[in-house]
Amino acid sequence: MAHEPQGQERRQFTRIRKHFILRFFLKDAPGIDLEISQIEDISKGGICFTSTMNFKKGDALIIELRTPYIADVINFEGTIVAIQEKVKGMIYQNHLQFQNITTAGTAILEKIEQYNSKNEAK
Repeated sequence: MAHEPQGQERRQFTRIRKHFILRFFLKDAPGIDLEISQIEDISKGGICFTSTMNFKKGDALIIELRTPYIADVINFEGTIVAIQEKVKGMIYQNHLQFQNITTAGTAILEKIEQYNSKNEAK
């Protein structure tokens, strides 16, 4: 039987615990059900955030992310891969995997990772 990595080792990308602000909406319904939330963590692979919306696995979202690294809003596209109900019928923790990341998106994710790895080393 093949050995499968456990815990942090199974992650392809480093998870950064930061609380950036984001806005999001369903990709197929831009502007409808637009909501503001805060990221729990982010990596080059995706984000974890809470919301009052109960998404379904596979829902495609557009994320508008604000960071201190650039003045503009950066957009990401992603798919919900897991949902956990945190407060029954009210608060949900969403795990979104990035899709079709732009060059600008990749640059921001690299800045977030570089900045935070430097600060953790101090």
